[in-house]
Amino acid sequence: MARQWGDGGPTQTLHELAFDMYEELCPKLGVESYRKLPVLSVSPGGNKKGKQDNKSKNKQLSDIFPTWLDGSIGRVSPLGFGDDTAQVTPKEFVEKMLEYVNQPDKPGVKVVIGKCTGIECTDGDDGEKVVTAVTYQDGEEEEEKVLNADDVIVSAGPWTCQAEKWFDGAIQLPME
Repeated sequence: MARQWGDGGPTQTLHELAFDMYEELCPKLGVESYRKLPVLSVSPGGNKKGKQDNKSKNKQLSDIFPTWLDGSIGRVSPLGFGDDTAQVTPKEFVEKMLEYVNQPDKPGVKVVIGKCTGIECTDGDDGEKVVTAVTYQDGEEEEEKVLNADDVIVSAGPWTCQAEKWFDGAIQLPME
């Protein structure tokens, strides 16, 4: 993950907020896989065979150049030096979050495994659409079910824009 990898568009603040959130929550939750690390963009090189001394060929990046990157490579560009780039195992993070929110003194959550098939809305008093439920295909029973909801968060990464059709024109998501 990277704090500054957004394009400056509507989701830029989300990149920054998410990066800061992981940095704060991972130690609090005991997530062991979280670590800050430098990130390089590496393009393939020619057809040279054998090991290459890429670290000495890229002196300006020698502090962050991994020793295992010893094959034939082309252009190398830094994408982050470790102050604004990090890595975490998503499964571990989610499991730790669920442990945290399901403690006896916390409100708790129930995880529902399934495939979202739509969002149910009604017209609110002001004429705006109001979310009332999520329809989904149950992962175990393979039947369509309804989960009542006051709010819906769509967090499907680059596929989020595909969710626009669920809202029957009520919203436009800021992605293409």
